[in-house]
Amino acid sequence: MKSKKILENLIYLTVFFIPLYLAKIKIGFFSTNVLEIIISATFLVWFFSDKGKINFQDFFQRYKKYIIAGGLMLIGIFLSTFFNGNHLESWGIIKGWFLFPLIFLFLVGIIIPKEKIDHIFWAYFFSGATVALISMGYLILGHLTYDGRLIGFFNSPNYLAMYLAPAIIISLFQIQNRNLKLKNLLIFLSIIILIAFYFTYSYGAWIAVLGALLIIALIKKSISLKNIIIAILIIIVLFFSQINNKKLTDLLTANPRSSLSSRIMIWKASGKMIENNFWIGIGPGNFQNTYLKYQKFYPPYLEWAVPHPNNLYLTFWLYSGISGLIGFLVLTFFWFKKIFEKIKTEPSEILFMALGIMLVILIHGIFDTTYFKNDLAIVFWLNFLALKK
Repeated sequence: MKSKKILENLIYLTVFFIPLYLAKIKIGFFSTNVLEIIISATFLVWFFSDKGKINFQDFFQRYKKYIIAGGLMLIGIFLSTFFNGNHLESWGIIKGWFLFPLIFLFLVGIIIPKEKIDHIFWAYFFSGATVALISMGYLILGHLTYDGRLIGFFNSPNYLAMYLAPAIIISLFQIQNRNLKLKNLLIFLSIIILIAFYFTYSYGAWIAVLGALLIIALIKKSISLKNIIIAILIIIVLFFSQINNKKLTDLLTANPRSSLSSRIMIWKASGKMIENNFWIGIGPGNFQNTYLKYQKFYPPYLEWAVPHPNNLYLTFWLYSGISGLIGFLVLTFFWFKKIFEKIKTEPSEILFMALGIMLVILIHGIFDTTYFKNDLAIVFWLNFLALKK
C-alpha cells in the first residue's frame, strides 16, 4: 500500500512538472531532460515494486484497437526515420514525443484507479495555473516578444497558449462542482490563466477554446439565449480589444506579410513535399532543411525559421508518412467513438473535460502543430485516461 501511494504521488507530481521538459541535460551525444528523468524514475519504482500485478494479455485485449492504431503511427515514424536520415535528431523526437508519453500513459493507466482519474486533471490545472502565475511576472516586467505578445518561459506565445488552453477547459468544468472556499481559489487561478492566455494573442488558441466549448454545449444541449448572448459578448470584446493590433489588421486587410499569409506559404511548401514524399514522408526533424530546399519553387519566403508545418495533420503526414497519418486519424476516430458511447450511457464531467481538451488540440491543430512537443504529446495521450474501464 505504501509503494502504491508513492507511485500515485509520483504520477501527480510528474503531471504538475510537465514543463520541466524545457530543462535539458546533455551528456556527450545523449540528450534528455528533467521530465524524462522523472518518468524514468517513476517507471523504475513501479517496475521493482508493482510490475507483477498487471495482466498484459488482458491489457492488450482491452485496448487492442487503440494499440494497433498507435502501432501504425509508430511504424510510420520509424520507417520515415529509417529512409530519410538525420537519425540522431529523429530518434530524439521519437523518444520525447512518442516513447516517453506512451510509457507515462501506461504508468498512469495501471497506477491510478478509475475513481482518481480526475486527480490527473487537477494536477494539470495547477500546473497550468503555476505557469500562468510565472508568466504574469514576465508580463509585469515587460518581457514580451517584439510584437508585444506574452511568451513566458516558452519559445513561442503559441506554445504558452497551447499549454494553458487545456487548463482553461478543466477549470470551467471543475469550478461548478466544488465547495465555496475552494471555488474562490479556482476562480482566482482561472482568471490568472485567462489573463495570461489572452496576452499570448494566439488567435488560433482562442478559436479552438471557443469552438470546443460551443461543440460541447451543443452536445450537452445547454445552448440557451443567455449562453448565446455571453458567447457573442466574449467574441465582440475580443474583437474590439484587438482592433488596433497589427496582427488583426494584417488579417483583416489580407496583408501579404501577415501571419496567415506566412502560414499559407508554409502549407503550400508542405503540400509539395507530400507530393514528392507521399508514402513515407520526410522524417521527423527534417522539415526546416527540406523547407529551405523548396524555396526555389516559390517567391521569397515570408518566414525562414520554420521547424514544423504549422498544421497538425500535415506534420503527421510529413513526419510519419501515410501510415502514421492513418494511424493518428484511426486512433482519434476510435477515441471519439468510445467517448460518445460513454457520454450516452454514463455521462461525467471527466468525459466532457477530455472531449474539450481533444477538440482544442484538433481545432487548433488546423493552425499550429499541437502534438509535436514533449508537453503537448503527453496532454494528447492523457485524454485516453477518460476511456479507462
